[in-house]
Amino acid sequence: MNRIILSATLLLASSFIASFAPVAAQNIASSEHIQSVLQPYIDNSELSGAVVVVADRSKTLSITSVGWQDIAQKKKMAPDALFWIASQSKPITATAVMMLVEEGKINLDEPVTTYLPELQRLKVSVIKRDTWQAEEAVNKPVTVRHLLSHTSGMSFLAGIQEQKSRIDVLPLSLSLYATTLTPLIAQPGTSYNYSNQGINIAATVVERITGMPFSQFLQERLFDPLGMKNTTFFPTEQQIKKYVVPYCKNAKGHLEAVEIEQLQYPLTDRVKRHAEYAGGLFSTPEDLVKFYRMIANHGALDGKRYLTEQSVALMGSPCNIVPNTGYGLGWAVSDKTMGHGGAYGTESKVRKDSGVSVLYFNLGKDLPKQEEAKKNCLDKIAELYNLEK
Repeated sequence: MNRIILSATLLLASSFIASFAPVAAQNIASSEHIQSVLQPYIDNSELSGAVVVVADRSKTLSITSVGWQDIAQKKKMAPDALFWIASQSKPITATAVMMLVEEGKINLDEPVTTYLPELQRLKVSVIKRDTWQAEEAVNKPVTVRHLLSHTSGMSFLAGIQEQKSRIDVLPLSLSLYATTLTPLIAQPGTSYNYSNQGINIAATVVERITGMPFSQFLQERLFDPLGMKNTTFFPTEQQIKKYVVPYCKNAKGHLEAVEIEQLQYPLTDRVKRHAEYAGGLFSTPEDLVKFYRMIANHGALDGKRYLTEQSVALMGSPCNIVPNTGYGLGWAVSDKTMGHGGAYGTESKVRKDSGVSVLYFNLGKDLPKQEEAKKNCLDKIAELYNLEK
């Protein structure tokens, strides 16, 4: 009797394993194809390295690592390498805002001055010269929806951040006051102007309502529950060992390590550096794919709901305050996808229909063939996984 049970159990187990074998083989083959596209760029010193992740709603299908995390130290690229994801921070910030919208604590169409009275002093610059400018009053209030859709009229950075050419020079509280002193470049709701400042003000609204630092809100409500252990504004000494060094081409055509010009160094410094919620996050491919799988599952992952399906759909739909911007609420959107890119070369997108997410990680500055390599890689993935371009 025991032999019969054992035989049945082994047969069932072998059938279960066999059912997954073709899928595993396909994903290994897909990873090899992806590597074959990128490897020539590595070999010819056009890129230092890259990580590419493909996932569906239920699991990660493949992670492909090629090249180097740090050429000088001979550190090979890996799925847990730490990338500056730059403006890929924006969808994460927008998701946090939408959590409070669902809780009835934020109204997207409420004037932002309801939450931040300091912004009642906003003006619009109508004439600007080197030494003077003419200003006028705003003719309608800036709303939270304006902030998330880059239609608030705010410039890319507040004045002092622009002067310093760094995005991490001010804590959020001082960034708010810098915003009050920085005139809008357009009346609210009249034009699309890509704005870190606007996204940071949306984060300030969350901070004011919850009474906690926005970074703590993200940690408690998103990063910890999703298991994103290496997503942070401030890499630790241990995490920085996995940091992916960005590269440019020097005068001789060789790859040369560069610092991220938008950030202050050392990156582990928590005194002079401050969290910047529109573009300051660091993350790993293994971490960020969890966030995208949650979005692909319409706001839920592994039995826990973070947002309603309606909120995810709203973020991923065009915000038509200004037509044809290709932007939703914190997300770059199209009919088929929602996602975001980041300075220096990272990009992530999720397909709205199939729930397939593709995440591309590379850090380079003005590399001549960087965009070509990414396009060829994404085209190959579309071919391998039958994704419509």
